[in-house]
Amino acid sequence: MRKPLHLVVLFTAAALAIALILWLGREPTRADDPVPWEEYGGLDGYYLARGWTEGYVSKKRPTIAPSQVTGTLSYTVYLPLVIKDEAVLRETRAVWVTRWDFRTLSDVQAIVDNAAYANLNVIFFQVRGQGDALYRPGLEPWSAVLTGTLGKDPGWDPLAEIISRAHARGIEVHAWINAYPAWLGTTPPPTNTWPEHMYHAFNRAYGNEWVHWYYGPPPTPTTLNSNYLWASPGHPTVADHIVAICRDLLMRYDLDGLHFDYIRYNDHGRPYSYDPLSLSGYSQASSVSPSLTYADWQRAQITGLLERVRRDALPLRPRARLTTTAWPIYNKALYSWFPSTGPDGYNDLYQDSIGWAQQGTASAIMPMLYTVSIHDYRDRFAQLTQDFVNSARPGSVVIGIEGNYDSFPDPFAEIAWRIETARQAGARGQCLFSYRLFDERNYWQALRNGPYRTPAIPNWP
Repeated sequence: MRKPLHLVVLFTAAALAIALILWLGREPTRADDPVPWEEYGGLDGYYLARGWTEGYVSKKRPTIAPSQVTGTLSYTVYLPLVIKDEAVLRETRAVWVTRWDFRTLSDVQAIVDNAAYANLNVIFFQVRGQGDALYRPGLEPWSAVLTGTLGKDPGWDPLAEIISRAHARGIEVHAWINAYPAWLGTTPPPTNTWPEHMYHAFNRAYGNEWVHWYYGPPPTPTTLNSNYLWASPGHPTVADHIVAICRDLLMRYDLDGLHFDYIRYNDHGRPYSYDPLSLSGYSQASSVSPSLTYADWQRAQITGLLERVRRDALPLRPRARLTTTAWPIYNKALYSWFPSTGPDGYNDLYQDSIGWAQQGTASAIMPMLYTVSIHDYRDRFAQLTQDFVNSARPGSVVIGIEGNYDSFPDPFAEIAWRIETARQAGARGQCLFSYRLFDERNYWQALRNGPYRTPAIPNWP
């Protein structure tokens, strides 16, 4: 006996609905990831792993003039913002712009236009990737990103241009600095640049004692390879060099802040760094404080660099902020779902990000909550967000959210959910990774019509 047609249609529709629910609730995979995020780390490591280093041309989006912005935000054409309404919404809305996200002046203008259109208010603009400069050089040579040749002047200054254009739209610009990566690749940088690249200057002065050494045993210096060559946080002159770069940037540019990435020790399955100067420094420190562990000493080197930047560089521009990225897992012992072999920030990379946020060493930290073990798990994202917020000073946690989701039928819903979850947890801001990912997916309109409908000013502590 044949079933009535309406019942067949009803049963078919129900089966499809159940199938869709099961598909949406599936345990997702990240087959598009060439390697686990935790294995390459850092913000631009995501680009390096995918071969996205040949440049990117921004796509022009509809923009609005500052005078057309609605809401309670009002500002002059220069920072700091002038607030006429004390009830104005305060929320840090930042975007990471890598050195591979622009090539021309029109790219820089598109970055600012899109950020303004989406009601973002902070741009983290990468100016140092591997001992080079994406600004008019002072202490390091021009990056090869714009011209293909290290040390070659491209004829324009990306940092000066984005500051001028962003400030005219009421957007802050923070110089994003890769702290310890000194070079990338198997061949050394050219020797004929001005200024001389630190690879050659430091090799001449210190041999191989200024780079990371891994403990085999015995301790062995790292050499040029397919990954970054890392400078040792335990070498005093490395710290001097980074502080000098920060001072130079703040003296010459109207920056709203400095932003550090790779502000930690390296980790490629080996313990770092056992270079001679670090071992000597620890020996001297432990002779005074016998209970001091080598891990404690290494954490102190990273924290000490930030303290020096805050003390010796930041006063050159008193309103400037000091912020850092944060490894997404602070202490893996707290999370049963995190693989025991995976590195955490505190114990394996010697990055005390929560300590910086508690003590005000950094104005704010940006946990990068989109690694392979987190990306597709809402519960883990919510748990980590709440833990970071609960452990830090109010306002000192800005949650890092990635733009690469492919959930059906609305990928942007994953981003909107994470923005709202961060707000509900008490985070006073979000940082979007990255400009390229959001531009490729044309999410500027979705941000403007959705979670960033109302303009806001940054909410720093």
